[in-house]
Amino acid sequence: MSNKKKILIGSGIVVVLAVLIFFGTREKRANAMEVETQIVDAGQIVQKVNATGRVQPAVEVNISANVSGEIEDLGVVEGDKVTKGQFLVQLDKERYQAAFDRAQSSEASARADVKLAKSELKRVSNLYEKGLASEAELEQAEAKLEKAKSSLEQQQAALKQAKDELSKTRIHAPIAGTVTRLEKEVGEIALGSTFQKDVIMTIADLSTMEVVVEVDESDVIDVSLDDSVEVEVDALPDTTFHGKVTEIAHSAVTTGAGSQEQVTNFEITVTLDQRAPELRPGMTADVAIVTEVKNKAIVVPIQAITVRAPKRIESKNPASLENPEKKDNPGAEEKKRNPVKLTTEMEKRREEMDEVVFVLNTDEMKVEQRKVNTGISSDTHFEIISGLNPGEEIVVGSYRAVSRELEDGKAVQRMGEEEKEVNLYLN
Repeated sequence: MSNKKKILIGSGIVVVLAVLIFFGTREKRANAMEVETQIVDAGQIVQKVNATGRVQPAVEVNISANVSGEIEDLGVVEGDKVTKGQFLVQLDKERYQAAFDRAQSSEASARADVKLAKSELKRVSNLYEKGLASEAELEQAEAKLEKAKSSLEQQQAALKQAKDELSKTRIHAPIAGTVTRLEKEVGEIALGSTFQKDVIMTIADLSTMEVVVEVDESDVIDVSLDDSVEVEVDALPDTTFHGKVTEIAHSAVTTGAGSQEQVTNFEITVTLDQRAPELRPGMTADVAIVTEVKNKAIVVPIQAITVRAPKRIESKNPASLENPEKKDNPGAEEKKRNPVKLTTEMEKRREEMDEVVFVLNTDEMKVEQRKVNTGISSDTHFEIISGLNPGEEIVVGSYRAVSRELEDGKAVQRMGEEEKEVNLYLN
């Protein structure tokens, strides 16, 4: 037989053996579930609370008039930077000037009345001492002086009020900042009111910006003052701002109260560390509040954790596996006829589910249902406090397998492993 024929026969035998091994392995693993696995490792995990809000200045003042009047002059336009005390608005002051002049004249008249009453009292007092005036005339002169003094005080108060109203026709900047909004123009009427503001313009200090967000009541308990925050503004997609929590509301903001759509949130104020010239009040921002960071924690993907009923603990006592009614147990029949009713606590325990992962036994290629205790979580991972060790191999997919199909002791094979073995045999 030639060498060429021997090589062909040898190759054919190898192929046949590979096919036999493949089908033998395939038949052996016919009931094995294909899963995706991952080695457990220790690493850093960061827990965050995410929310959406709007950018606003840390200090913002609405400028309005305390007195009513037509706007005669505006000293600024929108976008201007102003200093504290700078002139902003001049209202028509004609009637306030007239009121001030009138009050000033009345105050002078009242002052003259006081002077006259003092002189009258002095004259009557001298006559009374000489017996030329009666006691009643003296008392009348004293009362006239007191009345004149009281009138003077009233006129002085009226003059002070008129002076204050006149001064309020000219408005100055209460803070340094930027005019971010101008609501009125020259010729419009500014309605002065103490209880309802008629805003003329808004001045904001843009050197310090903040973001106000609403956080769900279940998450706000994890947030603390000075927690670090990452902020992304929709209008500036390539820029990440950093800041910290500076204020946590003590009262809730509730929407849809009394309905199924009721939502309870708490306002959180985040102050940014830096200021970008492109940042504008009112821009939408997404914030991620870092509430806790752990290093060298045992972490697993979120999809690896599921819930199952607690594993049954098999008794190692053979006698306990026998039918108790076959033993000398006179009460067994009675218990069968009148079974013990489950208490509320027992029913609750029966309904409890364990958080578990499925650990791969690489020797038997079967999974073990392992109860775990979880700690903090990130967007993608859970911290495992107990139940797992680094280096163990766990099932992380598919979602259907982990969430529904896997059971304790189930035979599995790693995803793609069968194809690898066929290629190995054929090569």
